[in-house]
Amino acid sequence: MFNIDDALLTKIGYNVAMLTEEQKDKYKREIQEELNRRVAERFLPELSDDEIIEFEDVQGNPDRTRRWLAEFHSDYATREDYKTVRQLMDSDEEAMSFYAAALWLRYAIPGYGKMMQEVFDEYVEELIDMRNEVNKQLGLIA
Repeated sequence: MFNIDDALLTKIGYNVAMLTEEQKDKYKREIQEELNRRVAERFLPELSDDEIIEFEDVQGNPDRTRRWLAEFHSDYATREDYKTVRQLMDSDEEAMSFYAAALWLRYAIPGYGKMMQEVFDEYVEELIDMRNEVNKQLGLIA
């Protein structure tokens, strides 16, 4: 999972002291959604058609998600990484779906964690570069 917190928002140029909790949650959610999209673009070519079907079922079918978590990760609700995901999501169902999908991918794709970290690092650098470019154009930095 990605560590999307106030420190990350600060790193990419937000003044978190000036943001409301709702604004921070919105930005964190937007970053999470974009990271999810980018990771999916990277991993989908590595899966077979059958694996894609299974992944979509674990991710998109709430009953299947619950069964899969109960079978392989029955303690998920007490894990800190799940609790972090839950804070970013609007519902338990959405959080379970995301969490189960991420765990499933860890098993299905060797090096998935490394791939996720690469995508995360690339995106953070892109956000920092974009923020710096805007600040340059506004004359806020030389």
